[in-house]
Amino acid sequence: MAIKQLNKITLYGPSQDKAHVLQGLQALGCLHLIPLTDQPAEASVRLQPAEASEALAWLERAPRTRRQVKDKSAADIDTVVREVLDNKSSTREVSDARDKLEERIRDVRPWGEFHFPNLSELDGQRLWFYVLPLGEQSTLDSIELPWQIMGKDQKHAYVIVISDQEPAEDLLPVVRSRVGSVPLSRLEDELEESEQLLEDLYAEREALTRWNYLLGQAVAARQDAAELAEAQSTTQDEQEFFLVQGWIPESERQAAEAFCLENGVAALFEEPTEDDNPPTLLEKASGTGGGADALGFFQTPNYRTWDPGNVVFYSFSLFFGMIMSDVMYSFLFGLIVYMSRGKLKQSEAGSRLMNMAYFMSAVGIVWGVMIGSYFGVSPEGGILGDIAFVNLNDYGAMMKLSVFVGVAHLVVANVMTAWVNRSSSYALSPLGWALVMSGGLSTWLGMSGTLPETFADLFGPGMMAVGGVFIFLFTSTRKVRSAGDLLLRGLDGLKAVYNITSAFGDVLSYMRLFALGLSGASLAMTFNSLAMDVLHSSPVIGVLFAGLILLLGHVLNFALCLMSGVVHGMRLNVIEFVNWGLSDEGYPFKAFSKKED
Repeated sequence: MAIKQLNKITLYGPSQDKAHVLQGLQALGCLHLIPLTDQPAEASVRLQPAEASEALAWLERAPRTRRQVKDKSAADIDTVVREVLDNKSSTREVSDARDKLEERIRDVRPWGEFHFPNLSELDGQRLWFYVLPLGEQSTLDSIELPWQIMGKDQKHAYVIVISDQEPAEDLLPVVRSRVGSVPLSRLEDELEESEQLLEDLYAEREALTRWNYLLGQAVAARQDAAELAEAQSTTQDEQEFFLVQGWIPESERQAAEAFCLENGVAALFEEPTEDDNPPTLLEKASGTGGGADALGFFQTPNYRTWDPGNVVFYSFSLFFGMIMSDVMYSFLFGLIVYMSRGKLKQSEAGSRLMNMAYFMSAVGIVWGVMIGSYFGVSPEGGILGDIAFVNLNDYGAMMKLSVFVGVAHLVVANVMTAWVNRSSSYALSPLGWALVMSGGLSTWLGMSGTLPETFADLFGPGMMAVGGVFIFLFTSTRKVRSAGDLLLRGLDGLKAVYNITSAFGDVLSYMRLFALGLSGASLAMTFNSLAMDVLHSSPVIGVLFAGLILLLGHVLNFALCLMSGVVHGMRLNVIEFVNWGLSDEGYPFKAFSKKED
């Protein structure tokens, strides 16, 4: 993956051909327009086709869809939209009524089937209903009004108080129940009617899904018209000519030249100058492009920097696997992604993210095999036991591994920054940071005996010293024209060297890989141990409770590991790595293109 090289293109054409040329450019679909005027597009241009979009969204949420009709003359879209919105409105009304009926039935059912007599038959007396907790039953003795307990369950007594007027609110320590005058049987009949009506509406909604494609086309056509109108408002119009300007990938230059010849417009292609700020168009491979997509949720690299998508793809997958630290958890994650493949494949970005998720699952499985963890169980002996050569409980080794991974990650970021700035002396500054980090790690490993002592006595300190000099001398880009400038440049260098505390903190942030992986594995082992204790204490009933502990415990631990793997894995890439690897943020390339087929 890389950032595509762009050219600035300026087209000149006669004013009478402006609409036709812009329509052609929209069909060409490879231009990011540059506004040539400060005149904003009319608000109406930005309006979305709200009703059609709402209708499409309602149908797309249907559980099942019918075979799509693609003949645009087969239906009147406005009529379809009205039918869909009527269906949506009716479904919500009936659903709300059904929910209210269910609530009424829950309130009335404890009282059973009854019908209120006429007031004249009761001499004007009325019945007032209360659901009284059994612990409060003694309060009935203090009531002067006549009352009767109609029934009891394990928690409540169902009490009727007789009075011609509504009793005082403090008559009993509970609020009066409002059961209404409709008998239970009538409420149940109305509920059944509502359920049947809902089924009819759901069936109608499913039948309407056959128009999804045409509705999508209608929405796309409206968006195309809105973008075209906006493009027309951003051109520079002279008396007889108009100018339109934009950014175009170098790979599309021949297509643009052919378009200009065909439509009789002049075009000027220019390389970006220092004053230009082109958008960023990433070239994403289907296999590893998910890294750039994941990073794109948070940041777009500047056009003049580099694309860290490939590094993020591999590093994020590694971090995720180390945090999951279990073969079966990683396998379950891959299984969930596989079961969701239908929705993920609906877009190119979804397909790339799906491939990345598969790779994350594979890395997690490999790491889980290396540490020997299967739902928190470590195999003893056999092939699985023999190939589990990483001891997660060896805190010293795991700390060194986490720090090594962190230093390697940040060194890559600094080396790439140096490469991007290779034409400037500033490139020696990130190179200096790479030397400082590598030297610090070498010194630590040499002192702890992991590497020969030479690394602690010579190589490590030497790299740190050289790196520190590079940072001090070349971080500042201030030009030296006087002694004052020289002094300020020296202060800039000292300030840059002081950032070694930040570097130290960023490297230590990678310790979370070890800590989170260990906590997940420990929690899984704890649930296994609890389940075994329960099973051994009661071999018969204990089977049920042990199964529940295993099921609920591992579901909870899996969710925590999944969340930690995504959040902290992405955090290390977005904050620590990007902080050292990308100095400037860019903005994405937005092609002026047709959405309608």
